[in-house]
Amino acid sequence: MLQFDYRKSIDLPFGIPISLPGCLPGAAGMADWSLDARSSTCQTSASEATGAGPVDRMNKGHDPFRMFLLGPFALVDAEGRSVTPKSKKAQALLAMLALSARGSRSRIWLRDKLWSDRSDDQAAASLRQALLDIHKTLGPARDLLIADKNTVWLDMDRLVLDTELVVRTNRSADQITDELLEGIDIRDPEFEDWLTLERQNWYSRLNVGQVHDVFEPRQQPSRDIAKHSALLPLTGAPDVPRQGKPVEIAGSNPYRRPADGDWQWVMVLQPPIVVGVGEGGQIAATRFQNLIAKAITDGLAIGVSDLSFALPDIEESEQRISLPICLQLRLTFDGDMVMIELVMKHLINNRIHWLSSQAINRTQFERGEFGTAAALISQAVDQLAYFLETQANDRRLSQDGLLIDAVNAIFRLSRSDLDNAERRLEEQIQYQPRSSTFAWLSFIRTFQVGQRFNALDAHLIEEAQAYARKALELDPQNSVSLALVGHVHSFLFGEYDYAANLFEKSIRLNPALPLSWDLYAMLHCYAGQPDKAVAMARWVQELGVYSPHKYYFDTTKCIAAALAGDHAAAIAAGEEALRARPNFNSLLRYLASSHAHSNNLGGARHYLQRLEAVEGGFSINAFRGSGYPLLDTGGGQILIDGLLKAGAKLR
Repeated sequence: MLQFDYRKSIDLPFGIPISLPGCLPGAAGMADWSLDARSSTCQTSASEATGAGPVDRMNKGHDPFRMFLLGPFALVDAEGRSVTPKSKKAQALLAMLALSARGSRSRIWLRDKLWSDRSDDQAAASLRQALLDIHKTLGPARDLLIADKNTVWLDMDRLVLDTELVVRTNRSADQITDELLEGIDIRDPEFEDWLTLERQNWYSRLNVGQVHDVFEPRQQPSRDIAKHSALLPLTGAPDVPRQGKPVEIAGSNPYRRPADGDWQWVMVLQPPIVVGVGEGGQIAATRFQNLIAKAITDGLAIGVSDLSFALPDIEESEQRISLPICLQLRLTFDGDMVMIELVMKHLINNRIHWLSSQAINRTQFERGEFGTAAALISQAVDQLAYFLETQANDRRLSQDGLLIDAVNAIFRLSRSDLDNAERRLEEQIQYQPRSSTFAWLSFIRTFQVGQRFNALDAHLIEEAQAYARKALELDPQNSVSLALVGHVHSFLFGEYDYAANLFEKSIRLNPALPLSWDLYAMLHCYAGQPDKAVAMARWVQELGVYSPHKYYFDTTKCIAAALAGDHAAAIAAGEEALRARPNFNSLLRYLASSHAHSNNLGGARHYLQRLEAVEGGFSINAFRGSGYPLLDTGGGQILIDGLLKAGAKLR
């Protein structure tokens, strides 16, 4: 397991959409983020941004080696001599290290990304050869790249990246004409997926702090659609089933059907209505439709019958009952914009239960960058959950709402609610074991450990690990399970590299899931990257603006902002969340600390007293001994300093 270096400059690869950006922030008036916006009078290349020429874009006096990631890859020493390996895979390897956590990656991770089509032995041999080629090119400076039997890393203290200098110029994405790792053609789908996400990350960094920043898995406009990697479509299209049967999207348990006497809801997804479609519009409509189905099956564990494929023939012998409502997508293309409307209506009389819409840039949508339109899907899932709770009262389906009831209980956070949620999930497993059920059971353990409900946590941690393993065994493509298991591995085990891969996979499968983005933001907090966490938290608030669990997302924004030193934002978000959950101890810690840093010692002591009442006493040493992540980061020290200033006891 790689250990993170808590330096501000490191990057975790995350598929943050750009535009609010698409997987992170996007806004109603979202711009068309062009990788080559040459029509702008304010465009800036990487070299222009730093005030240097194409060969000398960085100040030689700072570090002996300079790496150029914008435009064609290059590595030069202090004298300006090129030490760039000839092999494209060797170049890619160096770039992947430079853009990763503390400049390091495991050998297994590198093999999987660069030689995914080869056997383990062949991939290991190819990696060894690439490392030899790099060392040969570096010559006497070969210790810039270090490798042991498990890990490969760069000495980042001896390296300056052109991306870091460009970020400091405060240029926006449409003002930078150089593409990240331009022209690096590895022809490996795993590498292509990684590169797509890194480019999204790069665009999000350029636009952090702008009104229309959005994080969304972003496809590259410079590529032909037919040549897109496995990241497209955004969700895997299901195989066409035999005529007349519901389409089952990944998310239900493939190993067991409901037992005799058990029934399952199936919701109808009507074919999309497309008006004024142009080139690429129908493909984009299909992608969006697939994403709706994926979000419903993963999030609610109900069946989906997509009439785009076949007319439904839901036989009671198969123990499925159609919900009395359906969802329908309507797209209206007009000029350079597209209006996206999603409606929930009665299946018989078309009476509308819920309707929401979003207009975004047409080119962006046709590229598969859904931006804030992804929030429509998140809202639809929440509306369906509410309908199932309040109006779908068929007595044959009393067991099918257990998962929704359990999730709602989890987010009420009290000890009794968590116990109640656990009982409901265990009952659900007896009825029909599902991946997401085990994942939620594992997730509960993070609350029980984090809120210190038990003095001895070892058995809870073991149970969390077992439930997480079972969840991924049952369905490794369930976006909800991937996000929850990712949080378990980051919060309880500190396995940030592994957890990051789970979050990225979850986001690729379902970029409309606020929980994935929220928990991924928390990983960045644990890893000492609060600025990234703040940017992601902003997007989560756009994506989950109407979520019944919005307070949980506000909590993440509070934590990220406090760790980043923005105490005003932390207090605003934290106090908003506290209205919904007045005894959430995580909130109370950060509010006490941020008020102290803001020199409001009265407010700080007020929240500290509430924290002591909730936890039955609070001390810094006990907090440090609890294993809470991030306390060894710079942001963690800010938290501790604030608590001490508020009057927290050391022992």
